[in-house]
Amino acid sequence: MDLLRYGITARTVEMVCFDAALERLSSLCPDLDINAYKKRVKKEYRAMLARTPDIGGSSLEKNLYVAAFVFSFYKAEPSCITPAIVDEMVTAVFDSPFMVKAHKNKKCTLFTESTQNKKRRESKASQHSKYPLDWKFKYREGKDEFYNTYTECGICKLGKKEGCFEFVPCLCKMDERSYFYEGGELHRTKTLAQGDDCCDFHVTKRKK
Repeated sequence: MDLLRYGITARTVEMVCFDAALERLSSLCPDLDINAYKKRVKKEYRAMLARTPDIGGSSLEKNLYVAAFVFSFYKAEPSCITPAIVDEMVTAVFDSPFMVKAHKNKKCTLFTESTQNKKRRESKASQHSKYPLDWKFKYREGKDEFYNTYTECGICKLGKKEGCFEFVPCLCKMDERSYFYEGGELHRTKTLAQGDDCCDFHVTKRKK
């Protein structure tokens, strides 16, 4: 069984997320030693990756890295890091100048034929995946829209495995912002994280 590695994907997650998240945390918890906390997060993150099975290089695998990083926020200081605080830290990341600049005028590729084909392949493969932390989903596309119906979620599985399930909704809230930056608009009424039978993603092309 292969495990997640502290390589380029893990380091990219740290580079994109750490500074903005810690800046927001310092304003929320002024008595926290941020430098010492940062070291503990790095230690927890590396340790979690080293015990987390990969999912074979699927495009969804990067979401496991993000989840492990967010769960490490809590594991590094469980006495004061709550879901509400993590929500604030995640919001700070999306509002950071780096993220805004990186996605400014970015061309939308969510609805291209190549993306549609990739999603069809991954959806079919997910139904027979041998990886324990993999997602299972069905994909259906329309004109300038598509549907992903997830019946299993790798982030939910990792959250339960690490005793961090209460933080999974913090990651669910990232989906809307992620699709917005990619040129889409997410419409969703159910999530596995809140006990529903599926996550019903319906993504439409965002009007400029």
